[in-house]
Amino acid sequence: MTLNNRSDRYSPIADYGSLIRIEPAHLSKALRGFVPPVPPGRQARWVLTLVDVAFTDYYPANQDQGIDLERRLSFAASLLDFVERELNVHDPVIITREYMRFARLAVDEGARDVPASFRVDAVAERLLGCLTFTRERASRAASIRRDRYLRALGAGLPQGEEFDRAVSFEGGVELHAVLVLLEKLSWFQGRVADTDLAREAEAWLDVVPELGLGIAVEELLSSRRRRGTGGL
Repeated sequence: MTLNNRSDRYSPIADYGSLIRIEPAHLSKALRGFVPPVPPGRQARWVLTLVDVAFTDYYPANQDQGIDLERRLSFAASLLDFVERELNVHDPVIITREYMRFARLAVDEGARDVPASFRVDAVAERLLGCLTFTRERASRAASIRRDRYLRALGAGLPQGEEFDRAVSFEGGVELHAVLVLLEKLSWFQGRVADTDLAREAEAWLDVVPELGLGIAVEELLSSRRRRGTGGL
């Protein structure tokens, strides 16, 4: 099926039932025909919707004969590879979180045949590789963030653009990405076979308490929230 003979309606959910039955070796070619002719960012969202359907077993297509967990895992792995390779999307948070949740799904559901990219060690290595800061730099960035918050809260800046500007700093976006990824890292404890990867993960988990906003900032934020809700 090509774009020329398709309707103007592009629905990944409607296309899912056809695409998941295509063998992995032929899927990239098929996706090029199904993916909407829109900018790469929107194409990526279209493919990631397919990924989400593959994750969620209650969709009708996933109840069809021959569509088991292993098929869904293989399909999702091919889709994520397509997003990175064909659409040149390498968002360290969005893409890595997808790999993480499929790795967890495979373990939790006892999948027999797991794609190499969804195996625990492979996903742990991917996650750790996406941490653009060293632990020392992350700690320094977290200290700067705490200081900015303390100053903004101490000055009584209202929530909004002014407050956001006051707490922003160079490296803040990268620190946020690190924090989002580290939120899920504890799941890998005791599951990573490679000793070097396990040691690296433990080292990051050891510094996680140092990367938060801290008790003083949290108390000020809590006080602000209470005032904003009339003490309720």
